Amino acid sequence: MSSNKYILEMQMARGIGILLVTFGHSIPLKDAYPAIYNFIYSFHMPMFFFLSGFFSTKLLEIDSINDWLKNLSRSTLRLVIPYFVISFSYGLIKYYIPHMVKRPFLWEDFLYVLTIYPLSNPALFLWFIYLIIIMRIFTPIISKTNRWLLFLFFIIFQFFPVSYDLFAVGWLLNYFIYYFIGTQISQFKDRFIVLMGNRWLINLYLAAFVAAYISTFYIECQFLKFITAILGSFFVISLCFSYSNFLPKRILDTFGFYSLQIYLLQYFFIFPLAHLFQVFNIANIPTIIATFSFGMICPLAISIYIFPKSRLLSLLFGGIAQLSSIKKQ
Repeated sequence: MSSNKYILEMQMARGIGILLVTFGHSIPLKDAYPAIYNFIYSFHMPMFFFLSGFFSTKLLEIDSINDWLKNLSRSTLRLVIPYFVISFSYGLIKYYIPHMVKRPFLWEDFLYVLTIYPLSNPALFLWFIYLIIIMRIFTPIISKTNRWLLFLFFIIFQFFPVSYDLFAVGWLLNYFIYYFIGTQISQFKDRFIVLMGNRWLINLYLAAFVAAYISTFYIECQFLKFITAILGSFFVISLCFSYSNFLPKRILDTFGFYSLQIYLLQYFFIFPLAHLFQVFNIANIPTIIATFSFGMICPLAISIYIFPKSRLLSLLFGGIAQLSSIKKQ
């Protein structure tokens, strides 16, 4: 199986992931249909961390301080810049229209919040970017440490979760294991591809995922939620490998390719549209469909048609210095 096919199928899984993220962010899905919301959130963010780790193979190969610093200034900085710029943009919005937001914002806490207490960020959804930045910084250390000791370290926090907001440590320890598993499986990608492409196993993933998810309603156990997230992630990835010919490859590949930009920009369109629908008292389902559609289409259009023409905008808001120089495979 060619590497291009391998990249395509995993990119398709990322495309499904960003569709689920955007649908989960659609307003008012959480309040109107909590069952759907909880189902999506049982695995879609862990899957994103897994895929992020899987695509971080080059970071594992860093073996010198110079290479680490070079990566820090190049690949990690591309996440840091939009993290601060978009947080600042949301800070402005919440400062000047506090009556329209649930979480007012104080400017004197800006840098303190963004760097030390990111879960109080005016753009709370950027918690994912914050954690990915930290994970990428420490990724080279993973390859220099015994993988089983690290796995044991991370798995302990699935049995005994930590609630600690400083530097989002609690969330970091909860999600790092998915990223870590992704980095390890990427080193055995050929075997992984075979497993994901087995159409018999996909039924097993689905059955086990559904069983584990239902069990979480009756058993309060963080480790069971971890198992549910892994099985749900494997099911989606296996679906992309096993039934890729029945899926819209090009569309999912495009969504996957621009998933970071869609994630960073979508709330600029979801929030004002949802507020407008609320003012006119429009029903839940049309609001969800509209916010989902705008949350996908508008960031995608900006990424394809505007960012390639402006290196500055793509750097500040898109997380890529020069999208026009990137050719999809």
